[in-house]
Amino acid sequence: MILVPLTSLLGSQVGIMYTGHEHLCGLKEDSAIETTKAAGLKKYLPNIATSIRLVGSFSLLFLMGSEKDIGPFKAVPWVWLIVYIFLALTDSVDGTIARKLNAKSNFGAFLDAVSDAVLLVIGAATVFVVFASNNLTDFQTRLYVGLLIFCVANRLSMNLYAKKFFGVANMLHSYPQKIFAAACYIGVGFWAFLRDVPWWSVAVLILLNLYGAIDEIVYCARSAHYDVNFKGHWFQKYELRKRG
Repeated sequence: MILVPLTSLLGSQVGIMYTGHEHLCGLKEDSAIETTKAAGLKKYLPNIATSIRLVGSFSLLFLMGSEKDIGPFKAVPWVWLIVYIFLALTDSVDGTIARKLNAKSNFGAFLDAVSDAVLLVIGAATVFVVFASNNLTDFQTRLYVGLLIFCVANRLSMNLYAKKFFGVANMLHSYPQKIFAAACYIGVGFWAFLRDVPWWSVAVLILLNLYGAIDEIVYCARSAHYDVNFKGHWFQKYELRKRG
C-alpha cells in the first residue's frame, strides 16, 4: 500500500524537477561565477557528487540493522542516519560546484533530479516499511499516503499552470519550494530517529507545500515574465502583467 504511492512520486517528480533544472541551465550566469566552461576533470565533479548520492541511496537498504539506544530513544538506526544525512548534504554540494565551476549540463540536471527522488523515496519507504511500521496507526498511514497524493497532484497542477501562462512546465526555485524540499529531507531523518511519524510533522509538510503552491500560482497569474529563479513573494518584486 505504501510502496505504490512512493513509486508514483518518484516517476512524477523526476520529470517535473528535470524540466525546472533544464530551464535553469539556459539562464544567464551570475557575474560572480566563472564565464569559462569547466574543462577536464572539473566538468565531471558535480556529476560525481550527484552519483555518490544516487548510488549511496541504495546502500540505505542494507544499513537497517545497526541500531542503538540513545537516552530515551530506543533502537535508533544511527549508522543509517549518518549515511542518510551525508547523502542529503550532497544535494547542495553538487549544485554549488556546478555553479562555481560553470559546469552545468542538461544531463547533470536530470541526474540530480533522479538522485533527489531516489534518496527521498528510499528514505521514506525505509521509515514507513521498516523503522516505524509497528508504531503507525491507521490515521498516520492515511495521512502519509494523503501527503504523497497531495504533493504529486499539487506539483502536476503547478506545472500545467506554468505551461498555460508561459509555455514552460517548470518548477520555481523559490524560497518556499526550497524550504519544503529541505523539510522533506529533515522529516525523513527525524522520523527514522523517532521510529515514528508524528501526525503534526506530516501536517507541517502539507502546509509548506500548500504555501509554496499558492505562492507559485499568484506569481504565474500576475507576472509579466517567467523567471524560474523567482525567490517568492515577500522576497522579490516583479513586473506585473498588463491587463486588457
